[in-house]
Amino acid sequence: MAETVEIRPDFAEALEAENWDRVEELWLEALDTSPIPTTELFEVRRLIWKAGRKDLARTLLDLLAESLEGSGAAADALDALSELTRLAEKKPSPELLERLVQGLKNARANSASLAAVLEHHPIVTARRPLEELQVAKCWLDHDLGTVVEVVGKGVGRVVDLNLQLENIKVDLGGTRPVSVPFGAVRRYLRPLPEGDFRRRKVEDPKALAALVEQAPPEALVEVLESLGGPSDVAAIKAALEGMVPASRWTSWWAKARKHPRVLSSGSGSRLRYAVSHSAEGADEALLDELRAASPAKKPVAARRLADRGGEAARAAAAVLEDSLAEIETSNPGLAWYTSGVLAGLPGGAEIADSCRRRLLVNADPLALLSGVSDRGARTDALEALVDSHPESWPEIWSDWFLHEDNTQLLDVIAGRLETDGHSNLVDQALEAIFRNHNHHPAQFIWACEAMTEEDCPEIVRARMTPSLLEKLPDTLTRKEFSASRGRAKALLDGGRVAIRLLMESATSQQASRFSQRISRIDTVEPQRAKLVEQAAAQRQQAPATHEEPVLAATRAAIEGKREELRTLLEVEIPKTLKGINAAAAEGDLRENFEYHMLRDRQELQSARAAKLQEELAVVRILEPGAADHSSVNIGTLIHLETENGEPLEPITILGAWDADLDRRIFANGSDLAQRLLGSAVGDKVEVVEGLATITRIEAWNGTE
Repeated sequence: MAETVEIRPDFAEALEAENWDRVEELWLEALDTSPIPTTELFEVRRLIWKAGRKDLARTLLDLLAESLEGSGAAADALDALSELTRLAEKKPSPELLERLVQGLKNARANSASLAAVLEHHPIVTARRPLEELQVAKCWLDHDLGTVVEVVGKGVGRVVDLNLQLENIKVDLGGTRPVSVPFGAVRRYLRPLPEGDFRRRKVEDPKALAALVEQAPPEALVEVLESLGGPSDVAAIKAALEGMVPASRWTSWWAKARKHPRVLSSGSGSRLRYAVSHSAEGADEALLDELRAASPAKKPVAARRLADRGGEAARAAAAVLEDSLAEIETSNPGLAWYTSGVLAGLPGGAEIADSCRRRLLVNADPLALLSGVSDRGARTDALEALVDSHPESWPEIWSDWFLHEDNTQLLDVIAGRLETDGHSNLVDQALEAIFRNHNHHPAQFIWACEAMTEEDCPEIVRARMTPSLLEKLPDTLTRKEFSASRGRAKALLDGGRVAIRLLMESATSQQASRFSQRISRIDTVEPQRAKLVEQAAAQRQQAPATHEEPVLAATRAAIEGKREELRTLLEVEIPKTLKGINAAAAEGDLRENFEYHMLRDRQELQSARAAKLQEELAVVRILEPGAADHSSVNIGTLIHLETENGEPLEPITILGAWDADLDRRIFANGSDLAQRLLGSAVGDKVEVVEGLATITRIEAWNGTE
């Protein structure tokens, strides 16, 4: 819609009376003023033309053009000549077109490419001179050195105009200029006006950096003015790129947005910032926004207005008081939250406290809690219900436990109920959650996460049984768990509930079934599926079939190997796989040394884990004092003496995992052990010191 242009009353009266002599007289008077009211005269010309006096309109417009040409108002003169050309009765005269070209030369006298553009776009000889003029003006709007915004890419200077290839290049500070076809210039290039913040970044970066550093509020106002409308934080950050380090952004932003002219509107991803003409105007705009907001959005809008302090805060409190009266009965949860905001505003504490007391008495507790979306306000409500319902609060809390979806509050509820002796209520709630886990996705995920934490309530940890492996795949496939899918996948990581169950308590069949189900879920990352497969393998190994085990070890050694396997599967392999993914994301794997190094490490770790799994499946436990010592066997202590009758330090034969040469403990597969095994008292054997005689054989008792 075109903007309405006001004209002086005397002009309006003469036009209405169709007193054309008077109109001409007033027009000539206007030409003698300084500056000439060009916009008003253009509007008068339009009305004269509309009245059918076209010749008069052309004559007066020609006089205006001549006056503007003589006064040095080059831009206005060019507009008048363009209009005169458009209104020509027939084809514009060569003289008029020459004046039009001269008008362009005067208006763009400082343009470096003016001569080249006019040569390439000859206006006088063109079939449509005004179209040719517009093309020439577009080239000159993006002349060499012009600071422009390249939409979606940034701000820079025009460094090349190629009239033959119809192409413009802009230097954005990268390795090569951005090339824009002339046909797309109006869509993708925006010349920035003088004084624009983003233009100053290119023209005078040092002075602008000083402003940003020393006066954040004023800098923010300039940014918002240059952006030209409500802008999100991302757009503001982009305008300030390179001027505010990421490490200082939070503190800079906190100072900058305190400017009284800065306005904010919306919330979350729709939060926008703009600048008003004055601080008072900003207050009025925020107050209007608050009054127009829905009851649910009023608390946030009230906070924005109250942050400005003084009368603005008192006005915000008054609006919230009125809102409370409307919603106290219909929406107790929202009333609770609103009263919490009101309590922090001038004069609002007493009214807010009174409202909350009524809500605790009159509102259904679950209805109250379910209507409070803010976690902090919901925490306050839970604590207030303890005081207002001293006898029944445990039941209220346990009922709410099935509806709460915040992890921290679930921790608080379970911990408080257990500490205060109401474990039975927690158990009942957990029973409902685990019996129907798809109906309680947030609570089920929380319980599975809590099970492996050190401070987990015992009543929750007791639910960590292999039967849980049947439910966990649902968290990765069913839509009820879509909001928690990332957390559900993390349950497959090392040290978390799935791996712990597989390695510690699941049967071979349970482990195999769980591993197969996980392998069929496409959304599970390969490294996680591999970890599950490896953990399940420990439970799936078939027992050894030969009569004598190939490996024997003490309980301590076996536990050490199991710990090594756990570390590999839960810590080392996941860490390596994570590093592989990160290295792969950098591209070009052929020359990626880190990627290949990590792949080699992962292969070694996987091979080691597989070997440990195989050995742990067949290892025989050496119990102290249990070995047959009628001859030298695994688990025996052998006493010897030299040929001269001097006693030697005893030798112990144990498994490879327990070998310790410094303590003369030899592995049963070693050369020395192989020479001794089967020997009896009195036999001569070759040992480290030479030929010796066995004088006594004892069962190893675990202390030697």
